[in-house]
Amino acid sequence: MKHRILLLALGLAAAVPLALLATLGDLAARAPLMLALWGGAHAIYLFASWLAVRGPAHDAGTGEPSRAGELRWGPIVGILVVGLVPRLALLTAPPSLSGDLYRYLWDGRLVAHGVNPYSMAPADPGLARFRDGLFPLLNHASVPTVYPPAAQILFAGAALLGATPLAWKLLLFLLEAALVAVLISLQKRRRLHLERLLLYYWNPLVIVECYGSGHVDLAAAALLLAAIYLQETGRRTASGLYFGAAIVTKWIPILLVPALLRRRAWSVLAWAALLAAVLYAPFLPAGASLVEGLRIYARHWEFNGPLYALLRPLFRTGDSPRLILAAGLAVATVAIAWRARSLSGAALATWAAFLLFSPTVYPWYLIPAVALLPLHPDAGLLLFSGTVALTYAPLAAYRATGAWRLPGWVMVVEYGTWAAVAAGSWWLSRRSAAAARAGHRRGC
Repeated sequence: MKHRILLLALGLAAAVPLALLATLGDLAARAPLMLALWGGAHAIYLFASWLAVRGPAHDAGTGEPSRAGELRWGPIVGILVVGLVPRLALLTAPPSLSGDLYRYLWDGRLVAHGVNPYSMAPADPGLARFRDGLFPLLNHASVPTVYPPAAQILFAGAALLGATPLAWKLLLFLLEAALVAVLISLQKRRRLHLERLLLYYWNPLVIVECYGSGHVDLAAAALLLAAIYLQETGRRTASGLYFGAAIVTKWIPILLVPALLRRRAWSVLAWAALLAAVLYAPFLPAGASLVEGLRIYARHWEFNGPLYALLRPLFRTGDSPRLILAAGLAVATVAIAWRARSLSGAALATWAAFLLFSPTVYPWYLIPAVALLPLHPDAGLLLFSGTVALTYAPLAAYRATGAWRLPGWVMVVEYGTWAAVAAGSWWLSRRSAAAARAGHRRGC
């Protein structure tokens, strides 16, 4: 009982500063205060995560050793109620850290009106009739959309509900409810302490980026976790459909194809490919413009990528380092597919590899990785999901000067602490394994 009370107290202590973010107005203009509140909440969250992973020593009320995987609604309801506090506070707050949500609404409105969003960029004169108060809020209005078809369908759903940030966030809320249900089911199957759910549900990054900024990555996480659960329970057709939907919501899940090939999940891959083809079919009249936005993103976007930052000064252009990193990521995904013991483990390791090899790493790219942490707690990623918030440090200067410069110390803190924690965890695991082998020999 003391364990549960302590966890809930920590959760509330973390929820309050996150809820206070909704009172700050423009978070970009008040970045130092935002980061202080976010950082304080994340520090408390890390302690709560450690307690949850360790698990209660005894079963509340009986004094018996706790049984992992046993469904007890009391702790789960407590975790959900505490996590709802900052979510509801931020639900009506306008997105001020990123303008992506406005592009979602723009694309969704086009799709709802039968207009192909891949055919023209928002600034194209052919879309002049759609320019209202939403248009000035768009970033990169000269670039055609980069978002895949399943994301476009979700955007259209929000547009039909009202084409407002609140409509989109409510849609994400429903998708997250499904994600939480899948996480609980996966934890039960693996006999894990269900309090680990808080590793996802209380994570400040998830709360700020999904309910403050409304990023679509939450939808990709929900679809990917559903695909993993269905694959584990032998429902290959449904798994393939969800896996295909995850890919054409956010491209990154396609990196799991080697892991599925390793498991000979042919039907999963076939159904995923079929769904992707069906969803793309209505947009094919866009022709070459179908991939124009994605091509521009892949060739020109760069932000907070650790290995790219090291390689880029060695070349005249960014093309060569991008190709080198793409090849490195391909090798990494194959290696992970060969060694991973579970599909969810492969998904987490593959997502971590993407974060290291990608030239562009925005904070919200971590959301699907955080969704996997209740199944595979990783100290380095838990810490990194907080330090990545430091990439917002230059926001005030950017607003003042129009020049975006990420200080070098930010990446040193982000990736240096991640590397240090990962190295420490590896050393401790090796030491524990050696001690176990020594104990086994003495027993023999």
